[in-house]
Amino acid sequence: MTASHEHVVPQDGAESAPRQPRWRAYALRGGIVFLLLLIAAYFATGFHLVATDEQALARRLGAPHARLGPGMHWRFPWPVDRVDVLKTTSVSKVGVGFALPEGEQETVIGMELLTGDTNILSIALVLQYVIRDPADFLLHVEDTRALIGGLAESVLTEVLAGMSVDEVLTTGRLAIQDRVKIRTQELLDRYRSGVQITASSIMAMTLDAAVAQAFQDVADAMADRERSRNEARVYAANLLPKARGEAHTLVQAAQSRREQRIAQAIGTTTRLKALQQEYAKAPELTRTRLYLEAMERALPRVKAYILDTEGGQAPVNLRVRGR
Repeated sequence: MTASHEHVVPQDGAESAPRQPRWRAYALRGGIVFLLLLIAAYFATGFHLVATDEQALARRLGAPHARLGPGMHWRFPWPVDRVDVLKTTSVSKVGVGFALPEGEQETVIGMELLTGDTNILSIALVLQYVIRDPADFLLHVEDTRALIGGLAESVLTEVLAGMSVDEVLTTGRLAIQDRVKIRTQELLDRYRSGVQITASSIMAMTLDAAVAQAFQDVADAMADRERSRNEARVYAANLLPKARGEAHTLVQAAQSRREQRIAQAIGTTTRLKALQQEYAKAPELTRTRLYLEAMERALPRVKAYILDTEGGQAPVNLRVRGR
């Protein structure tokens, strides 16, 4: 009888008691895995790839920590470390006193400045630069383009104030570019900007129309002068060798005549000495011989006319010398 009144426990209640702790274990495992994934993803943000044309600066708690070259690097993720990647080989441009045109067809309008002789000149100058020191570039300058443009504008004003408009428009173009580049770089280094000026070029430089025409006339005159000088140099280069040749010929001829005259003088002197000796021995005979030799040289060139004044009554005396 006791067996028939045995208490039977429901099947559902027997299974529900162990299931509740198992669900909690699964939830705990999932939470741990998710947390580990979050931690892994967080630390994965510490990997940084720096290309071959780039450099990077790692800052730890805001202070410069390391400079990173090309390659894969790992640093502590934010907020412990911060990595800034910069293209250090990319060339940037900044206009001095004007905004760079966006298209090639746009007209460049420069700023107006005074030259040393108080002429107003409109000039547009462009500077090219690259990042030299990433640390200085990131830490010491907020607006690099504004800094470069402002410093270069001040330098350009100073340079033009020390030059005349004639010099600026004729021979001073390269000097202006070089001075602005060098002086602006000195100021940028003083401010530790971290940039390097690589080039300076004048895009446009104009005057008032009337003044520009006057200076164009001056430039044309200078070009004509230079052309005349070149023509004179060519003429001199062609003439001088010819003149030297003629002078050499004249000198050679003069030397030949001198030697000939000297030889003649020596021969005459020798002959006179010999005649003197002969004359001392036989004066009359020597005089007669000299006279006859002179007649031999003179008579062949003389026509002689003989007139018979006696009408043929007396013989004609044809003797040349004597009575």
